[in-house]
Amino acid sequence: RDLYLDIILESKQFVHEGMCESCQDAEATFRCVTCTGDHGWCRPCMIKSHQSLPFHKIQLWIDKCFKDITLADLGFIWYLGHGGEPCPQYGASLLYDGDIEALPHDTSPVTIVHSSGVFIHNVAWCHCQGSVPIQHLQLLRAGLFSASSPRPKTAFTFEVLDHFLIDSLECKTSARSFFEKLTRLTNNAFPDTVPDQYRELMRVSRLWRDLQNRKWFGFGHDMESGPGPGDLALFCPSCPQPGINMPLLWEQKWLVMKRLVVDGNFTAQHMNMREPEQDIFLLDGSGYMVTNSEYQAHLASATESKEASHLVYSTGVGATACAHHGCFVPHSVVDFQKGERQPRHMNVDYSICNAITQVANSVDNSLIIYDVGCQ
Repeated sequence: RDLYLDIILESKQFVHEGMCESCQDAEATFRCVTCTGDHGWCRPCMIKSHQSLPFHKIQLWIDKCFKDITLADLGFIWYLGHGGEPCPQYGASLLYDGDIEALPHDTSPVTIVHSSGVFIHNVAWCHCQGSVPIQHLQLLRAGLFSASSPRPKTAFTFEVLDHFLIDSLECKTSARSFFEKLTRLTNNAFPDTVPDQYRELMRVSRLWRDLQNRKWFGFGHDMESGPGPGDLALFCPSCPQPGINMPLLWEQKWLVMKRLVVDGNFTAQHMNMREPEQDIFLLDGSGYMVTNSEYQAHLASATESKEASHLVYSTGVGATACAHHGCFVPHSVVDFQKGERQPRHMNVDYSICNAITQVANSVDNSLIIYDVGCQ
C-alpha cells in the first residue's frame, strides 16, 4: 500500500520542471494530464502541440503545486475548415506573439460538451470562397453538433452523444445523471461553476438518435423517398420473413405462419402537455408507434364514446409482438384511452391489423394470441 501511495504522489510532482521539451528555449510551466507520459511545455509550445487536441486538460505549475487551466485561457483558437490551421482569409494573424494572442475579429466563444467534460473554446470560422458560410454546418463538419442553428453558442461532440446513447441503453442513465457526471469530470470541487447544458443535451440527443437511425437504415444514401411506416424499426430476426431469412418464393406456404401475441401496459401513462404544439414527432409512424394522424382518425370513426381527460393523454400502451421471441412488430404500438377492455377493442384491433400487414405480407396464415380476445 505504501509503495503504491508513494508512486501516486510522485505523479503529482512536476518531473520536467526546467526548460521546455519542444523549443528548449523557454521555461516549462505547463503539463497535460491527458497526454500519455510526463511532459513539460512553455505556453506557445503547449498550444502548438494541442492544436488538434482541444479536449485535453492542462495544468499550470505554480511554485509548489499544479493549478487547472484551460486551453482557451492560454489563447487557444479552434480554427474551422483547415485542419486546425488558420483560414487564409485572415491574412497575417499572429498566433503566438507574446502572452496575448491576436484573436480574429469574428472569433466566437462556444461551449463544447465532450465525453471528458465541458469546455469553452474560441472558435474562428472559415471565410474561404466556396466554403459553407453557415456556422452550425461548419461545426457539424468538425464533428460538433450545434444546439441551435442561427447563432450557435453550444455544441456537442459526436463522441459524447454516442456515449449518452450507450449509457442510457446499458446503464439506464438519465440525461440529468449523465450531465452531472460530465460536470464532475470538468470541476469536481465546484460543479456549480460548469455551464448547465442539460436542456440542450435532451434536445440534441433526440436529433442525434433520429439521424443515426436514418443512417443505419439506409435513408441517407441518395434515397428519393423518406422512411415509410415502420421502416426505422427492426422486427424479430428469427421469425420467418420471406426475402430476409428465407427464400422470397416459398412454395410450401402452409409450413409458415405468423404467430403474434397482443398485450397492454396500463402503467405507462402519458400526461397532456401544456403546449402540445411544441411536441414535434421525429418518428411519426416510422418506428414502433403507429402514425398518430391515422390512429386518431380511426378512434374518431369508432362508435364508442371516450371519457375525456384534461390531464392524461393516454392511460397506457398496447403492442403486438412475435409469440416465439417477444419482439415488437414495427408500426403496431398504440395508446390506450380507457384501457384495452373497451367494447370492440378498437385500440387493439388497430394494432393487430397493422402488425399483420407489416410483417411478412407473403405469409398467408396468422395466429393471434390475446388473453382477452374472446371477450
